[in-house]
This record gives sequence, structure tokens and C-alpha cells, in this order.
Amino acid sequence: MKQELHHTLLGCGFRYTPVKQMPKGILLDIKSRRKGYYVKEYSTKGGVFVIALVLWNDPHIQLPFAYILQQPEQYKGRLLPHINFGFYLCYVAQMEADWNSNDLKSTYQDVDEQIQLTLDNSVASVESGTSNDVELEGEFSAYWQSEEDLYLLAKPSRKAQLKTHLVEAELSSGSIRREYVAACSEQSEELAKWLNQRKFDESSLQEVSITTHCISVKPNRLAGVNWPPSCLREVLSWLKLVDCSAHARTVTLLMAKRTKRHMLLLDVEGQDELAVYLELNLNVIGKRYFGRNAARKRNINNEAALLGGKFVSANFKRLGVTRADRDTLLSRNQPRPDVGNLSQKRIALIGCGTIGGYLAELLLRSGAGCGENDFHLYDDDSFKPHNFARHSLTAHNFGLAKSIALANSLKEAVHIAQSIKGIDRQFPIQADVLSKYDIVIDATGRPPVSKRLAAVVRTLSADVRPMIIHAFNDGNGRASKVLVDDGSCCYGCMISDPAVYRNNVDLRFEGIDQEKEKHISCGSTYTPYDAAVSHITAALAQEAVLNTLEHTLPWNYSEHMLDGSRSKKPRTLKHFSGCNICDE
Repeated sequence: MKQELHHTLLGCGFRYTPVKQMPKGILLDIKSRRKGYYVKEYSTKGGVFVIALVLWNDPHIQLPFAYILQQPEQYKGRLLPHINFGFYLCYVAQMEADWNSNDLKSTYQDVDEQIQLTLDNSVASVESGTSNDVELEGEFSAYWQSEEDLYLLAKPSRKAQLKTHLVEAELSSGSIRREYVAACSEQSEELAKWLNQRKFDESSLQEVSITTHCISVKPNRLAGVNWPPSCLREVLSWLKLVDCSAHARTVTLLMAKRTKRHMLLLDVEGQDELAVYLELNLNVIGKRYFGRNAARKRNINNEAALLGGKFVSANFKRLGVTRADRDTLLSRNQPRPDVGNLSQKRIALIGCGTIGGYLAELLLRSGAGCGENDFHLYDDDSFKPHNFARHSLTAHNFGLAKSIALANSLKEAVHIAQSIKGIDRQFPIQADVLSKYDIVIDATGRPPVSKRLAAVVRTLSADVRPMIIHAFNDGNGRASKVLVDDGSCCYGCMISDPAVYRNNVDLRFEGIDQEKEKHISCGSTYTPYDAAVSHITAALAQEAVLNTLEHTLPWNYSEHMLDGSRSKKPRTLKHFSGCNICDE
């Protein structure tokens, strides 16, 4: 394998270079345990780049690291797409890429071609200098080389009154973990939960918050600028070069108040946010520059020159910005961004057993209980050790009410969970209670409950009637089933169809003695099957709940068979004439 790869790389124009012949001062490992690197010169319109390949232990499944040993002088210190830290060439998104890992020759020939293509595109991007540079699309912040982290608990905007706090926590090793957190003033409860969940000291909030400025930047170019900035003067120079309006606003905001600590949140159009933490030396700036008369014409360039002075900025840090607002947290668990999330819905989950436990966690991650609308969990049973194997709760919850323990678990999962409540009693199937919700999920697996829900909900007018979703395991764990009752077809309609059911039993399970498989004792019944079926039922139920966000339901019945038989495709069941619930 090594010989094959060696000859392939030589054939591509690489030369094998022993470590003792490698340049001094590079960040590659040049100790004796490595025999050498494969080095090649790549010619571009902007000059020659010298690349060294770092091979990993298994070159079949790990593509080589491309290290830039040398680049044209005019590009040093400037932002080039796909080149980070001045030496790392990102020529492929390895975790998303696919290649024939059993064909080393073709793979490494492709690597060689991809390196050349990436360098050509990078140079072309610098020379064109456009603002909508496809080579930097969505990845401008990757070249920021942040020193610390800033988490945003709210969407940044010029109207948002953000305040930033520096929070710290001492680790068991004795070292200090720290981060910056920005939130709106009305998010005090969310901020406290964030600190608690991430094990930070709440006393950090007692300190004076950092003045935070949101600045929109619409750059006329991205690539080719000197990057990243290492001081306030370089930030202001960059802003003046790419967006004069953002430059003027930044200077104005910094000079408006006699404030030492500032957080500049730069919202670069089409890119992720960047942040700069500053500590200004107010004595150097001088009192005459603060609180200027608004009627007096100001000179932005003079003030920018003052702010860029050598002794004005006592502390300068580039911060990596991570959004942790509600929309960002929920963005990857919804069918389409424009349909919203479940934070807009009032939801009741009846039954916090195996299905309900898994489903509650899925619904939380789709926004249930993460806004002002309630997510209520109903169950009058307690969590016992024999429930552990098929439930999402832990041993910490033994003896507690399932509904309350599950609600607490959800609230501890993320700081935006604010409207979740566990209710340790049976759900009262009454019209006035049902009308308080938009969605009622029946995860009890009990036909009497399902039938009663179907009957009572029909006493409500359509404008206040909730959607009823029945999620249950059938055939003693052989099938996952979900029925959505939007008023057109009820649980009774489903089990009344003689082509599918007889005596409330799916015809596919008629030959099975289901009672014999159950373990029944006084007040307790369970069927020994693994939790896989409940996971699937919960997933189908989540899909059904998310479908309620759409204008029309794609289906109202879905199933999955686990006994090897064919599952029916999701479909829309119709009202069954003669249903003893609908037609009563």
C-alpha cells in the first residue's frame, strides 16, 4: 500500500522530502519519527504555492492535510478563500465527501487536481474582489481566528438592546472556563437557566454588563483584505475599506458614551456574525470627545484616528460568535423553515410511558414548550425500576411521578424550555379542557381513552376543536401506528373498517394469542418486547405533529410493521359510515 501511494504521488509531481530538508519554523512535525513529506509546487495566476501533504495512519479513509509551505508574497497576511491560519488549505469538505476508499491511485490523483482547483479559485476570488464571493459563501467567520467564545441568546439587530456578560466556572482540574453571553434585558430567566445548565457561577451576573453594539456590515468585497485584524485600528481600517456606513456607525457608537468596555457585534451580510471585545482607555481619549453636542458637525475620520491610537485600546479580543437563540436551536428539526415550529402551539401529551417519554423529547426539540404556549404532560403513574429499560428517564427519577420527572428533564435540557408542566393526574376528557389546546396527543395505548377522546372532541365546534393524534403500539409490539384525527376520520372509523379490523383487532394479528403473551397481575400489565417499536411510534407521532404546521395534512394514518410483513404506505383514511362514534 505504501509503495503504491508513493509511486502515485511521485507520478502527480510530488517530491518526497525528508524532514531534515524541510524549512525551519513550520508547524509540521519534523521529529525523527516521521520520515518526510510529499511536497509539490502549484502554479496559479497569482504565483507559485508550495504544498506539503501530511498523510494519516489510514490514507484510504482519511484524506491528507494540505500545508502551505510557501505562498506568493502579495498574499501574505491577506484573506484568501479556503486558506486558514496562513497555512491550512481546505481543499475538500472531508466529512461530507465520498470517494472510492479502495482505489488509492484514483483518490490521490483527484486530491492533486482538487488542490490545484482550490488554489486557482482562491486566487481568482482575490483578484475579482466581489462582495458576493461564492468562494467565501457562509464561511467568512472561519478566517476570524477567534480567541474566546460569545454566545447569543437573542437575534442580533439594531433594535435589540443586547447586554453581554463574562461568565466563569472553575473546572475540577482547577482551570477556569469562561465565555461571553449576550442576551436582551427581558431574557433574565433564560440567562439564569443558561448559566445553571452550563455550570457557570450566577454571581457573574452581578457584575456590570458590557455595552453591546450591533453593527450591520454590507461589504463591497471580502477576499484579499488584510486579515484577521489584530487591533481596533485594523478593524476600523477594514470597515472603512469595505463599508463606510458601518465604519461611521462604529466610530459614533464608541464615542457616544464614556464607557470602558464594549462589545462590537458585526453582522456581515450573507455571513455569520463576528465579535470584538474592547477596553478603551478613557483618559487617553479625553473628556472633550464624549457627549458631544449633537448639533455640532463631527469629524468621523479624526475620531477614528483617535480610537485607532496606540494606547487607546487597552484590551482587544476577537470572539467567535455562536447563535443560541430559539430559532437557531430549533432550525434543524422542522420540515421547512417557513412553517415555523411548535412553540406556536398549545400541546397536551397524555401518557408519559415509553412512547410519551421519547415523544416528549422529540417535541421539545421541535419547539414544544419553548415559547409562551403551554406544553402539558399528563400521567398519574410513577416511574419504577422495572420501567427503566424502555424509558428515557434515569434512576434519579425512581419513585417520582412520570409526568413531573419528564417535565423537569425537559426543562433542564435547554434554556428556552419555559412553558413545560408535568401534571400527575389523568387527563380530564372534557370539552372545556380539550378546547384549551391546539394539539392533544394520546400516547396511552388504551382504546377506551382513544374512543372517549374521539367522542368528546366532536362536541366542540370546529374553531375551538384541537387536533387529536393517537400514537400506539399494536400486535404486542409488532406494529407502530399513528392516526391523526382532524375531524374527518376518528379512532372509531379506523377500527370499524371490516377490511382491516374485526372485533377491534387488526386482521394481521388475528392468528396471535395476544393475551397469552401479556404478563398480567393485579393492577399491572406489561408485554415483553424491546423499546424499538416505541421509538418508531414516537418518531411517527412527531412527524404527525409537525404536519399540523402545514396548510394541509399529507396523511392521517401511518404505520410501520416490525414483524417482517409489509407496512402500508401513509394514507388518508376517510370517515367510515356506521362508525359508532362519528355517527352517534
